[in-house]
Amino acid sequence: MSLGQATKPRWGSWLKTSLSIGVSVGLLYLVFGSIDTDRLTALYKGSRPIWFVLAALLVPLQIVLGALRWRRVSRDLQMELSGLRAVEEYGLSVLLNQVLPGGMAGDAARVWRHKQGHGSFAAPLRAAVVDRVIGHWAHLLVTAVGLLAWLPVHGVPSPEGSVTLIAVIMIGFAVLWIWPVPGLRSVVADTRKALGSVHRVLYHAGMSIGLVATLLLSFWCCSQGLGLSLGWAAITAVPLLMLVMVVPLSLGGWGLREVSAAVVLSFLGWTTEEAFALSAAYGLVNLLGALPALGVLFRPSPSKVAA
Repeated sequence: MSLGQATKPRWGSWLKTSLSIGVSVGLLYLVFGSIDTDRLTALYKGSRPIWFVLAALLVPLQIVLGALRWRRVSRDLQMELSGLRAVEEYGLSVLLNQVLPGGMAGDAARVWRHKQGHGSFAAPLRAAVVDRVIGHWAHLLVTAVGLLAWLPVHGVPSPEGSVTLIAVIMIGFAVLWIWPVPGLRSVVADTRKALGSVHRVLYHAGMSIGLVATLLLSFWCCSQGLGLSLGWAAITAVPLLMLVMVVPLSLGGWGLREVSAAVVLSFLGWTTEEAFALSAAYGLVNLLGALPALGVLFRPSPSKVAA
């Protein structure tokens, strides 16, 4: 192997890491530069910590729901995975996604550890991708429902172009589902297999929508902790502002989430300080809620996946 071949992956990884950190730092600097720090400090000083504790306690529930979905996908694709192992590995992936650049490092670790007992990365990677696809579909569905309810609930139009954007994305998914391009045929085939019956569809819908619901509830708890009135915006606005999190180009979503919150919530009369405080609080409580998964790192990787 030549020196160029050996160093190219390292350079690629270094550039991706630097870009992710740069995006988060740059966007946070951009938002923070327009904030009245005294008003921001006052929001946090007047907060009620019990609500943040409740928000953090929702994270383990989110992990369990996500793990159950991933386990079911794995089993439907003929990859056995015990419930306990699924919860442990999913929890670790959630934690790593929040602290490592790119937003997908946790998923990569989950695939690598799931590989044990399967001989290659191919099968575990397929399960992780299908799990992500199902989760994104649920998020898009909840976002679409929230946007349809925006005008009746708030009495003001939703952010310009947001309805069109969601419609285009959902139509695109539908087209790819019916006529998948060559590079996505295996993903579509695996997803169809995982959703191969009404019972499976209902199971994944329940797990996924339940997971999204706990995320929205976590946002609502954070707003209560800050003394802010989020109300129905937890259903109409939060799914939209969280949509940016699917972009794997930041450090745990930081920066992207704060800019998105400032833009989306401004349509409901929120100040930049309020939007930033809510988004940052959500990021911190989710990190704290996922910290117990750190214990998984102190055990060796499983040599095989328990049935």
